[in-house]
Amino acid sequence: MSGYERYSKYLVRSVNHIFKHFLDDNSVEEVYETQSSDKDPHVAVEIDGTLSGEIMINLPKKTLDLITRKFIRSDDPRYIRKSYNDVAGELANLITGTFANQMQYANHEIKLNAPEFNDDPITMKALYENINLSFNSIYGGFDIDFYYKEN
Repeated sequence: MSGYERYSKYLVRSVNHIFKHFLDDNSVEEVYETQSSDKDPHVAVEIDGTLSGEIMINLPKKTLDLITRKFIRSDDPRYIRKSYNDVAGELANLITGTFANQMQYANHEIKLNAPEFNDDPITMKALYENINLSFNSIYGGFDIDFYYKEN
């Protein structure tokens, strides 16, 4: 199994685990059509270790809005918008933490950096392999981009 197949399998499994067990969404599924645009909010987590790069989660505002409502249990629009950064960061921590845990079975030890909301820690993406995944859930669609290189 190639790195691409293995890493994408681990990412899909991580997303499924978080959405099913933490967000009560048994309908989450991988889809083959992009769900976000360049203008949508995103959160990036840089990784270092035997594998380096970043995992970027692209969340359309509607999706982020519904996930934020679930996390903070509020309908106050102002409070929801103020919480986007924290909720996107926590969602990224949950997904990438699950992914990092699974990577030990592929003989990778990686460290995760703090999530960065609407910032991109890696600017030279041409130097990395790339996996693009799209998902649909009861909260809406979202995309995950994984830029990586094995060290």
